[in-house]
Amino acid sequence: MIKVEGLYKTLGDQPVLENINLDVNQGEIVAVLGLSGAGKTVLLKHLIGLVQPDKGRVIVNGVDFTSLSEEEMLKVRCEMGYLFQEGALYDFMDVYDNVAFPLKEHTGLKAAEISARVREVLKLVDLEGVEAKMPSELSGGMKKRVGLARAIVLGAKVLLCDEPTSGLDPIRSRDISDLIRHVSRQIGSATVLTSHDVGNSFRIANRLLIINDCRIAAEGTARQLKESKEPFVQEFLQAATS
Repeated sequence: MIKVEGLYKTLGDQPVLENINLDVNQGEIVAVLGLSGAGKTVLLKHLIGLVQPDKGRVIVNGVDFTSLSEEEMLKVRCEMGYLFQEGALYDFMDVYDNVAFPLKEHTGLKAAEISARVREVLKLVDLEGVEAKMPSELSGGMKKRVGLARAIVLGAKVLLCDEPTSGLDPIRSRDISDLIRHVSRQIGSATVLTSHDVGNSFRIANRLLIINDCRIAAEGTARQLKESKEPFVQEFLQAATS
């Protein structure tokens, strides 16, 4: 579903990513970990085509992003969902209109069909009956759930989540992490998330990778990372879980 080959990216005169290689299969959750400024979000933006690599390729659903026009890219993005750190809801729209927005913009569905789909995805994220609420009336966790519903409403084959537990207390962080795992399984997406939340990432991800000094310092299951002999990996994990 997702394939990154030899990706290099420099912002200004600062190298951010060097020789990144990554494969994510359908139904798999991969967590990208690392220090602040390590390039996690930059990598995620490459996966949705918001940033183009200086060198290398990003292939999603068999489509090479480096060869697409902007119009072609928009069409491919309709099969992808992106959950922003803060949910990125439109504060002048209620929950219903926030979730319905992609359907109105990118499909020819009738009003009744849109309504049914909105209610379906809100049920999937455990938010039934909140359609009329405004974003200002929602808690941080509820905003993330609405953002997740909007990300999958078009039937995303690829789900990208940028720091999904950022700003949440430990209980809400656990709940959102479990919800992402549940939703990913239900829709069968290839899911990539960036996070500082090592504990929850270890719980829900099939594989994890740690970025350091622009490169992938380690990759594997939670158990493999815990058993890594790389000094930085051990230092990072000990600091993150202490």
